[in-house]
Amino acid sequence: KELRYRNRHLDLITNKESMSIFISRSKMIKLIRNFLDNLNYLEVETPILQPVYGGALARPFETYHNTLDRKLYLRIATELYLKRLIIGGMDKVYEIGKDFRNEGVDRSHNPEFTMLEFYQSYSDVEEMSIITENLIKFLVEKLSLTKCAIDCSKPFNRIKYIEEIERITRIKFDENNHDKFMQYSKNNSIDVDPDVSFFKLIDKIFSDKIEKNLIAPTFVFDYPLGISPLAKVKKNSNGKLVERFELFVNGYELANSFSELNDPADQRERFLSQKSLDDIESNHLKDDEFIKCLEAGMPPTGGVGIGIDRLSMLLFNIDSIKDVILFPILRD
Repeated sequence: KELRYRNRHLDLITNKESMSIFISRSKMIKLIRNFLDNLNYLEVETPILQPVYGGALARPFETYHNTLDRKLYLRIATELYLKRLIIGGMDKVYEIGKDFRNEGVDRSHNPEFTMLEFYQSYSDVEEMSIITENLIKFLVEKLSLTKCAIDCSKPFNRIKYIEEIERITRIKFDENNHDKFMQYSKNNSIDVDPDVSFFKLIDKIFSDKIEKNLIAPTFVFDYPLGISPLAKVKKNSNGKLVERFELFVNGYELANSFSELNDPADQRERFLSQKSLDDIESNHLKDDEFIKCLEAGMPPTGGVGIGIDRLSMLLFNIDSIKDVILFPILRD
């Protein structure tokens, strides 16, 4: 396989299955555009070189512009610029493009990857879940897939984040129970830093003990506010939950969605309160320009991000992300 990845031209010549995968991937992207265009979404392009990276928690790639004499970053997400377009009056927008995260490489991660993000004014996370499910089922139908890893014969499962944490650990979800969750992690061989914050600890437990077992398509709703600083607070949750879902299939995340936070005062306060995120992964917490944009007025908005490479893996029943990227990043 290593030889194939380093010599993709020869792989395509000699391996009909490999050629078929990349032809199907191209068709899939065209179908995604058709689906969103038919819903009156507008395809746009936003900057890859950004003065402040944001929209996710990730370590960026850095570069330098000689003429402007300033540091720039390769984007880690398109989110914050797409929201600016929503503020500007583009009520439905989407972008399919490259994001870059200076992180590890494994079977489901590549430092350079393709993302679909779409945003809709006067919408919320519930409507976004319906559109997301319909999009995936549409792709399965139109591509006539026989080996697809996604079962589209019935509605996708829906569960709640905290309920699953309490079910698997049998510990009440409460910050005062930090030590109990830490002990659970030790007892179950979950590798965490002794000084880890409560919400990072909980998310690690979710990743190790719940996420990997979500094989059938499953929407996970009602995330804690502490790990979702860009999402709107859920009504009647005493300010503890947000309107967010993640879609998991075959044990890993495929899509992420928020009812987007559109209150600039609330957003500023949350950024300031995220003391535990004061590191290189949270530079967007310092994005004053985005706060100024919110002050101009953003309508209630639903947004979704879907990894195109992971979606390709699921639709074409592929085990490694390197098999759906023509030229993946490899070691020397």
